[in-house]
Amino acid sequence: MPRAAQEYHNFRIPVTAEFEEVFSHFYFAENNTDAPLSKTLLPNFQTLLVFGFGPKITLQSKLNTTLVLDKCIVLGPVKQAFTYTLPVNAQMLVANFKDDAFYRFFGKAITDGHVPFNPDELLAENCFTNLWHELQKIAGINEKVDFILAFCKPYLRHRE
Repeated sequence: MPRAAQEYHNFRIPVTAEFEEVFSHFYFAENNTDAPLSKTLLPNFQTLLVFGFGPKITLQSKLNTTLVLDKCIVLGPVKQAFTYTLPVNAQMLVANFKDDAFYRFFGKAITDGHVPFNPDELLAENCFTNLWHELQKIAGINEKVDFILAFCKPYLRHRE
C-alpha cells in the first residue's frame, strides 16, 4: 500500500524584488513514487540552469536527442517542448533566467550556437559543479534557492 509521502511534487518558487530582473522564478520537481515519471517542459524562450539531485534525470527533445542530467546543465533559450524523466527519488531544481540575465552574469558563452552546453566550460573555474556540490548538502528546497541567490548576489553588483 502506498504511503502518503510517495508522491510527485512540483511547484514554482517566486523570487524577491531584488532578483526580479534576473529570475522569473525557480521550479522544483521531485519523484517520491515507486516508478519513473515523465513530464513535459514547455518552451519559455529563456535560459534555464537545471540542477539534478539523486538518480540521473533524462531530457529528450522532439527530435529524439537525449541528454542525461547528472549534476547541472544550461538549456536555452528553450524554443521547443521536451520531455524530462524523473527516476524514483530524483529531484530537479530549475533557475529560470529572465531575458539576457544569464549572459549578463556569466558572459556570452554561446558564440557558435551549440546548445545545450556544459556550464562549467563558461568559466576557468568549476563554478556550477562546485555550486551543485554545495546545494546537495542542503536538505530544504527553499534553502537551496536562497543559496543560489546568495551565489548570484555579487554578480548583481558587478553587472553592466
